[in-house]
Amino acid sequence: MLRVAAYFTKTRKMHLVGLSMGGRIARNVALHHPEWLLSVTLADTSPGFDALTSEQIRTFLSDRKGRTPESMRRLLGADPAPGAYEELVRSFHALRQESYFKTVEASVAQDRAAPLERIRVRTLVIVGTEDSVYPPAMARDIARRIPGAKLVEIDGAGHLSNLDRPEEFNAALQSFLEER
Repeated sequence: MLRVAAYFTKTRKMHLVGLSMGGRIARNVALHHPEWLLSVTLADTSPGFDALTSEQIRTFLSDRKGRTPESMRRLLGADPAPGAYEELVRSFHALRQESYFKTVEASVAQDRAAPLERIRVRTLVIVGTEDSVYPPAMARDIARRIPGAKLVEIDGAGHLSNLDRPEEFNAALQSFLEER
């Protein structure tokens, strides 16, 4: 699932929000083009595939290639928001499957450990407490490694915390963006 959103301000800089693969993209923008950013939000993401075990990587790949209703449900928490599963299915079916799988394989092969300590923009790290793809411990480590990062754990949310708990996700994001 690739989600990236950018919110431009009058300064022509942006607040960049990325979820999952989008979070890895947002992380790379923060590392390579911090001058474009006012802040970055990294949601349900990883510091690179070196942070996963070989078994976790195999599961990650097989779950994406052999997508089943059960593997899709595992992306959400135990009690997702109404309509979250249906939105996930719609989003997945809207993807060009072959391109998506190639992107996933390339990510696993090329997205290795990122030097998170070099991120110098305001950073919010969001994770669902039931994220089985990139568990909360990984998000805690990301937040610990980024100077001044703020961590928000969304209770009961799975890997797609924005779908699972949209009100809590949006409240955390809005609160962060309003901080000065």
